[in-house]
Amino acid sequence: MRYRKMENRYVLRLERGERIVAALTAFCGKRKIRAGSFNGIGTCRGAELGFFDGEKKVYHWKKLKGDYEITALVGNVGVLEGKPFVHAHITLGGRDFRAWAGHLKEAETSATCEIVLRPFPGELRRAFDPASGASKLLAEG
Repeated sequence: MRYRKMENRYVLRLERGERIVAALTAFCGKRKIRAGSFNGIGTCRGAELGFFDGEKKVYHWKKLKGDYEITALVGNVGVLEGKPFVHAHITLGGRDFRAWAGHLKEAETSATCEIVLRPFPGELRRAFDPASGASKLLAEG
């Protein structure tokens, strides 16, 4: 990964073969970023997307193979169990111009992935919510 700090933002460029969620998580950990938001575009080879079933309180996962355009990558950075946690959603376009979208578990960068990360001061904590079956931001304060 290459990056450049511009005022209070980072512009990141992930290289071919880098895993998007893992790279963002590691970057935030090294720089002690405990709150923020990000968006990005690029390309990936394969991805694992999720859809959260609110009634059953489980994710349904789908693995995509092949090459895709990342037309939208959005999310936030918080802290779960004391460690940086990247919550990402993605929309992908394929050769057939069909779109896939969902919660991003992971995807591997193919040509490039360009991300703008905006750290916030302080910490956004997350915790598991048994009522919903998912982790949520604790928005108090």
